[in-house]
Amino acid sequence: MEIMAKILVVDDEERFRKTMTRILKENGFQVDEASDGLSALEKMAEGDFDVVLLDMKMPGLSGEETFQNIVQQGFDVETIFLTGHVSAQDAIKNIQHGAFSYLLKPASIPEILKTVRQAMERKLLRTGEIGIQDLLNRSVGE
Repeated sequence: MEIMAKILVVDDEERFRKTMTRILKENGFQVDEASDGLSALEKMAEGDFDVVLLDMKMPGLSGEETFQNIVQQGFDVETIFLTGHVSAQDAIKNIQHGAFSYLLKPASIPEILKTVRQAMERKLLRTGEIGIQDLLNRSVGE
């Protein structure tokens, strides 16, 4: 079973955002991008995303503020924080509020791809689009 996801990459660092977008597309994902939290929220209101890769430190709305808006507005996405500055307290708080994961920059490409796939699997399980047996069958085939 091939897992497809529509991903939104949110990062104010253009080079990282463009590179990540290209790599995700090369790996078969549908990808859009936003350079800040407000643009990300606008894109989420217009489109149906599955996974958000969200930078913590951005001008304007921080990643954490953007995530709070994602939760308050009820967007059905799995959020993966990307940060160079992780605090255990912030990570725990955001995961308790529904964030999927934290990745420390610079995360490896295989680690990012694996985490995106795991986030998508969690969403599909949560929405009932796949069952545990589908995942077990998939992992046996890998």
